[in-house]
Amino acid sequence: MKQEKKTLEERKEIERKLGFTLRNFQEEKKRKILEERNTTQLVQDSEGELFYLITGIPELSSDEIETAKEIVEEIQKRESKVKREEIYKEVKNYCEREWIKLEEKQNQYIARIIESIVFGFGAMDFLLKDNSIEEISVIGTKNNVFVFKKNFGWVKTNLFYLLEENVINLANKMSKTIGRRLTLQNPKLNSVLPSGERINAIIEPVALQPTITIRKFKENPFTPIELIENKTFSSEIIAFLWLALQTDTSIVIAGNTGSGKTTSLNALFSFVDKKERIIITEETPEIFLPHEHKIKLATAENLGIEMQELIINTLRMRPDRVIVGEIREKKEAKAFIDTLLAGQGKASYATFHALSGKEFLTRMKNLGIEEMDLTAIDLILIQKRWNSIDLNKGIKREERHLIEASEIIETQGKIKLNVLFEFDFKKRKLKKKNESVKVKEKIKQCFNFSEKEYKNTMKKRKKLAEKMKGRNLSLEKFFEKVSE
Repeated sequence: MKQEKKTLEERKEIERKLGFTLRNFQEEKKRKILEERNTTQLVQDSEGELFYLITGIPELSSDEIETAKEIVEEIQKRESKVKREEIYKEVKNYCEREWIKLEEKQNQYIARIIESIVFGFGAMDFLLKDNSIEEISVIGTKNNVFVFKKNFGWVKTNLFYLLEENVINLANKMSKTIGRRLTLQNPKLNSVLPSGERINAIIEPVALQPTITIRKFKENPFTPIELIENKTFSSEIIAFLWLALQTDTSIVIAGNTGSGKTTSLNALFSFVDKKERIIITEETPEIFLPHEHKIKLATAENLGIEMQELIINTLRMRPDRVIVGEIREKKEAKAFIDTLLAGQGKASYATFHALSGKEFLTRMKNLGIEEMDLTAIDLILIQKRWNSIDLNKGIKREERHLIEASEIIETQGKIKLNVLFEFDFKKRKLKKKNESVKVKEKIKQCFNFSEKEYKNTMKKRKKLAEKMKGRNLSLEKFFEKVSE
């Protein structure tokens, strides 16, 4: 049924009752449906612009909105809690009692709306459930909510928030688990949903309009084999890192925002022995390892507990491995290097923002790290995210690749980079550039390999990695297989 065009005031009144605003997208404007799920669509309009549409909820009539609002209020007033599976029955019972006749389809989508409001975050739930969405951005009022879609970049949705209080209420509801709220005295907060999504929210006076940014994480973490399948890594470097991660090789993964640094670090840790004790320090939980003996430490802004304190604290925890979620500041960089120089455990790992090995070294020096202390880091892996545009086909896609792998070595009292692998942008392929010196020696010592045994093992691991492609193993299953 075609909906009448509503005025801004009418839409605001709807939002006061539902907490969000959805707009219909005219069928005649759809040129192509690129993706379709049960409750969402990714479409291209007649002008070539992409839109991500929530289709699980239609644009409601005034009577439907009033019915949904009344049922939500009734449920929220009750002392006894209603279960998710009882919502549909609640709608039917209410309508029978109030002599309201609804079609079966109406019963279903009204129940869906009520469930999202009572148990979740309204229409935002439809975006949170889609694993192909990497980021969600709410920019004040009257603007489309944006999503960052894998392979497509930023895309407008048909979800809006017209009332500032609803954006603030959404942020506060999402951060309920940490017991903090957005207020004029506390205009910024960082939180994490139980399902792992990272939330940043800001209001006046820090921001001109209330803004929420939600970073989503893959429900099933990538395995090293998926990194090969996605052409982020090559099977040759995976074979090399497989051996390196079993030694005391310390690694930093650097790159630009959204390049997949944490995803790769998480995947590569499946090569680490399952019996080892791992301490993870992060601002927000992003690393999910299959190991049993792991301890996760998180910063607490409101208590003044920052990243460098957590890193220093790991010195007292007898770790085999230490992971630092991300190094951003001078204190964090120094604390990370201090853990390496202290010689605790087998190795330490971190992520960092830099687009080359040289840039990483320069930035670390600018953060006050002595040049010779940088030799405590063995490997630097550089990942990059960029747009690839084919003008002939009119196709724009996003690419993520490991573009450089280097080891830090010392020669004649100075440090230099030995670039082991480098990405060929023309051929879209990671190529081996130089033979490892430092890390190879660690591998040979650890496994008591001769040069021939090292090369044979590298070939075997590369072949095994290739053989596992296409098996769709979960991280847990892959970890079990590697641990056998």
